[in-house]
Amino acid sequence: MGTHHGRGQRDERGRSHRARGRGRRGRPARLVTGIWGPFLALALSAPLGAAQDGGPAPEDETGWSFLLAPYYWTVGFDGDITIDGQETEGDGDSNGLPGEVSLTGGFLGHFEARTGPWALALSPVLVDVEIDGDDTPPVDTDLALSGTIVEGFTAYALGGGWEVLGGVRYYALDASVDVTLGGAPQPDLDADKSWVDPIIGVRYGSTFAERWSFLARADVGGFGIGSDFAWNASTELGFRLASYARVFGGYRVLDFDFADGSGSDRVEYDVRLWGPLVGLSFEF
Repeated sequence: MGTHHGRGQRDERGRSHRARGRGRRGRPARLVTGIWGPFLALALSAPLGAAQDGGPAPEDETGWSFLLAPYYWTVGFDGDITIDGQETEGDGDSNGLPGEVSLTGGFLGHFEARTGPWALALSPVLVDVEIDGDDTPPVDTDLALSGTIVEGFTAYALGGGWEVLGGVRYYALDASVDVTLGGAPQPDLDADKSWVDPIIGVRYGSTFAERWSFLARADVGGFGIGSDFAWNASTELGFRLASYARVFGGYRVLDFDFADGSGSDRVEYDVRLWGPLVGLSFEF
């Protein structure tokens, strides 16, 4: 997810463009996302955005600047899950503001480091989504999706607030479907899959009215290497509280279509997670 606010660099959060033509109905969901503070500091020290002042870092800057941004993302769920060849469609109506939200498990996090025009970024997310299935009496289904999504990438500042980026997004997701028939429990369906998507994208950031900032990011990935196709987009509006701290709010969409196997062994995650977010960023 692309929160970034380093010295001399700007944040980006992309706006979403639906990569695949087939529409889906939104579903109410519960997403618990978590930040791994110690893990962030050890991993890809990754800057996600362009400079706060709207320009790339000075070319002669050889030092490093860092940003840590914990935030909470509350999402709606949109999509279908297929396990052992049996497809289950999420049910409900959501605009990304679900009625049930659990904070158990914490927040998302973003860590970045920058030197000159180069940036490195790492964003781990702990996912826990539970929704009702699209039921046809007497069958009742409940879907659950849990696990970890971690993205890391390198970005390069082109100037004028723009950056290009490239990296990977790692998914390790468990899916399960609980089925009852006329009130009688049936054998559950379970799948455990992990894969890696290459990603490429852009970010843009600018500041205005002294303390305000706008950030946007968009990327695509998968290309049949991991997911058949995936896209991610986010936007963010921030307000600087101090030289080292900023509060921000925005919106994010993550869409992926992963499939493995065939026939009765087929597993497919055709999923979109989307909704508002709020957080704090600290620069040092």
